[in-house]
Amino acid sequence: MSWQAYVFFLALLCIFCLQKTLIANVSAKYGIETLLPLGSFIATVYIACLAHLLFTYGGLVFLIGKINPFIFFKRVYPVMVVAFTSRSSYGTLPVTLEVIIQRLKVPEKIAHFVAPLGATINMDGCGGLYPAIVAVFVSSIYGIDLSMTQYILIIVISTIATIGTAGVPGTSSVMTTVVLSSVGLPVEGLALVIGVDAIVDMARTTVNVTGDTVVSLLVARSEKELDEETFYNAKDLEGR
Repeated sequence: MSWQAYVFFLALLCIFCLQKTLIANVSAKYGIETLLPLGSFIATVYIACLAHLLFTYGGLVFLIGKINPFIFFKRVYPVMVVAFTSRSSYGTLPVTLEVIIQRLKVPEKIAHFVAPLGATINMDGCGGLYPAIVAVFVSSIYGIDLSMTQYILIIVISTIATIGTAGVPGTSSVMTTVVLSSVGLPVEGLALVIGVDAIVDMARTTVNVTGDTVVSLLVARSEKELDEETFYNAKDLEGR
């Protein structure tokens, strides 16, 4: 084993120990009951991501793309599966390009422009939904009432964070600290949810990458380069 592999293994071990230490410290200070809401927190993140997929993305595909959302999601499910398991928008990029070009029938010039750009700045799940949910969760745990101004600030900063979050696992925690500090919430509250970050990151990344396929379709439609007949009658997708 090379020294680089040892360094990588040591880094993973340190991160694991740090996460468990943070959770242990918070539990010792505030009681084990602070960890009980984590189940509802995970459920909330998944419900929010699912709603965003079905209603926001599905609505855009139907109303603007003029495409049946059910057929669309059937076509892009390989991207969603890879994103869910890899937790990386960058790592999913080759599959994203293949699906956009071969399964959505979007021209290559549009796919090669939109997909890499989306993997960089389109982070609806990691930079938008997640920090906002964490902010509300932390305020509830610490018994802090948020004003309407703080809620608006959370929305604005989370929206901006969708552009600045990197497409690799775990970076959403950095943007979450920005949101928490901006509205005066204790940043250490993030330690409560870091332990389940990998679980919720799968849903967040799925939202991010699916958004790239949606935008590619919409751009192709706006540029009048989407062949709807070819989309619906693609024979090469049978059995795949």
